[in-house]
Amino acid sequence: MRFVTELRFEESPQRIRQLRLGTTLHDSQSPRTRRIVAPWGALLRGALHPAAARSNERAQIIPSHGTSHRGTAPTTSPRRSLDLRVCDNIEAIAISIAMALVLKFFIIEAYQIPTGSMQPTILGDPATGIKDRVLADKLITMLRPPERWEVMIFRFPLDERRLYVKRIVGLPGETLQVLGGDIWIDNGIARKPDHVNESVLKHIAQSDGPMDVGRWFSTQGAVEVEGTSAIFRNAGTPRLKLRHPVVDDFLHGFDPDWGMAPMNSGDHVVPDLDVTLAARLNAESESLRIIFEDDAGNTVFVLPRTGSSETAHVMLPINGTLQRIPIETEDGEPPRALPIDTDVEILARVVDRRLLLIVDGEEWLRYDDDESGPRPQNPRRAGIAFEMPGGGRLSEITVQRDIFYLSSTRPSLASPPKKWEIPDDSYFGMGDNTQFSHDSRSWRTATYTLRDGRVITGFDFPGGGWGRQPADANPFAEQDGSLRFSDVHGDSIVFQRGDIVNESRHYEPFINQRFLLGKAGVVFWPVFDPFRWKLIR
Repeated sequence: MRFVTELRFEESPQRIRQLRLGTTLHDSQSPRTRRIVAPWGALLRGALHPAAARSNERAQIIPSHGTSHRGTAPTTSPRRSLDLRVCDNIEAIAISIAMALVLKFFIIEAYQIPTGSMQPTILGDPATGIKDRVLADKLITMLRPPERWEVMIFRFPLDERRLYVKRIVGLPGETLQVLGGDIWIDNGIARKPDHVNESVLKHIAQSDGPMDVGRWFSTQGAVEVEGTSAIFRNAGTPRLKLRHPVVDDFLHGFDPDWGMAPMNSGDHVVPDLDVTLAARLNAESESLRIIFEDDAGNTVFVLPRTGSSETAHVMLPINGTLQRIPIETEDGEPPRALPIDTDVEILARVVDRRLLLIVDGEEWLRYDDDESGPRPQNPRRAGIAFEMPGGGRLSEITVQRDIFYLSSTRPSLASPPKKWEIPDDSYFGMGDNTQFSHDSRSWRTATYTLRDGRVITGFDFPGGGWGRQPADANPFAEQDGSLRFSDVHGDSIVFQRGDIVNESRHYEPFINQRFLLGKAGVVFWPVFDPFRWKLIR
């Protein structure tokens, strides 16, 4: 005799179609096959209502061909019918709760972002009340390890009661450095994929729309400015240039309507830039030149008009020497050139030592500069300029900058190591808001030895004393002069300064893989004022 579980529909006495779990009994000693059908809630009904249980003791026996035995249909009292409906509802609620728990602990979970370490990618600003809510994919951490540039949610290794969200920039076994605003891994620059760049690049005009040319650019030669457009006359070499070097202003990337308060920033010039525009050349135009300025020299994209004797190329300074990088086509295709009397959408980008050129949605050039070393730690030149010998028109200009990564956010502390050797089971995380993110660059523990022999260790986040310290300072100075200190398990210990026999501090920058909870996938709230729904890249 063997049992086979099956799913079948059965009509209840109230003529309601319900899904039942049945067991088919195959009797090897009998030529007939019988199906014994029992609902999922039988045991639950028996526990709640013995009478209902007795009514189910005699399972319905139905021949295998589907016809039932003849006889009088059993009658059901109103009380019993109500009991069955209540049990079915309780059964449905129990299953829903079980499924919700499975989703929460193993598949997906929602989190609210309280702080601004990942701004503007993910917002958490108490002053404006904008706190993104994100959904995290928890299943992915069970299937594969995190990849570089993914945004992960994890338990803070130095205070396990706290949940942090950071971007993974260093992987197990790597040596990481922050040089010239970029991430370097094992002596090579770490380049962000296109979809990550599109997420982290910040509009310097604090708006997604085109820039006011007269406000942001200065002119040289025969250039006329009209709102968001610039007209280049056929006289000499007219030039349009950003008025000021691009710096790491905190407000870059934020919508002005959000009311974000300015913070002390703008100390670093950012040479990694991206520009989009619409260009129109005429019959007298020679070419469009897009110029990226930095300390090593100017990187110039030269895009000739159709019919010009000049060919498309980029002049790239590498280790003090200008090199010509041709913008080539497939075999048999005409040389790359811009049409005349037609608006052409252009994207030019110099980010992470990679040149990217896209014209009307078609990729013309992708070139990785692996010969140049890191940029200076404190760059001095960073700008965009345009030249149109022979004349033409530019409009819809937007300029974005990359994140300028800093090696430390706590200059008052002893300088952190210049290199981080990441253990084989750990990761290195950083916030997109690099100036004001407490992340792997600055994490360290404080260990206090007290007079009573206790030794306690926790996250060292010093404050400025009572009335001047942040709410999450650790140790936190109470008004009565005592110190409240949270250890690595989140337990609070209160002691007096005079109780401290010895104290020491050590850098602990890594995220062990056991603390990872999930990958941040989407911002799902708020959707009204402001609309924040988006994928997290």
